Amino acid sequence: GNCYDEYNKKGLLYHKYGDGAVIAKIFTEQLGLKSYSIKRSKSKKSINKISLIDNNCLLFVSGKNNMKRDIQYLNDISLEYPYRDMDFKKKLIRAFISEVLSKTIIDSEKNQELFNYVWQTYIRLDKLDSLSKSFSLIFLIELCEFLGIYPSDENINFEYFNLNSGEFTKSENVSDKNITGDNLFFFKKIIKKEPVSIPTKNIRELMELLFDYYTLHHFDLSNIKSYKVIKSLD
Repeated sequence: GNCYDEYNKKGLLYHKYGDGAVIAKIFTEQLGLKSYSIKRSKSKKSINKISLIDNNCLLFVSGKNNMKRDIQYLNDISLEYPYRDMDFKKKLIRAFISEVLSKTIIDSEKNQELFNYVWQTYIRLDKLDSLSKSFSLIFLIELCEFLGIYPSDENINFEYFNLNSGEFTKSENVSDKNITGDNLFFFKKIIKKEPVSIPTKNIRELMELLFDYYTLHHFDLSNIKSYKVIKSLD
């Protein structure tokens, strides 16, 4: 297969595969989402590799890509960007971002713009002195743009947002799901990229509506475990 060396990759999630190895799904700059095998052993090097992926670190990885294999092998993993803030809530949000991406990114499909956005989002999150409760909500809305489902801002002054059609509407279609009232006000503010302070109650309601929106547009975000933990801490 083709050989690719020294390219930046981002760890998305990791899970055990058999007894002797870990399969790491890594979102790469050059190759999209790929699965890699890491031998599990008690050596310091092996434990360190797994720790880097498990903590959603920003990685520098060298490896080979064999087009005939579903699971690739890594030559090396190292830390590209060391997080300065290991705050528990930030760690949870990184896990949330990782979990959402694992359910929305298509394997082996390069997406440079999305890669750059996610990479910078992790860095921006790390550098924040004050963490906004609406960070995860804003991420979910911004991510829509890279998935081709960003809400149309046409008729943004209308009084309803129809989740099924992804459009603002004059009247409510009761057979569809809609964003209305205070939630619509905050939703519009985020779309317009205007600063706004959103009460916890409305953040929760909007998060649930956004999960519905993704599902209606063929991205299943049901059972996001990290969000359940985030919600329990608010």
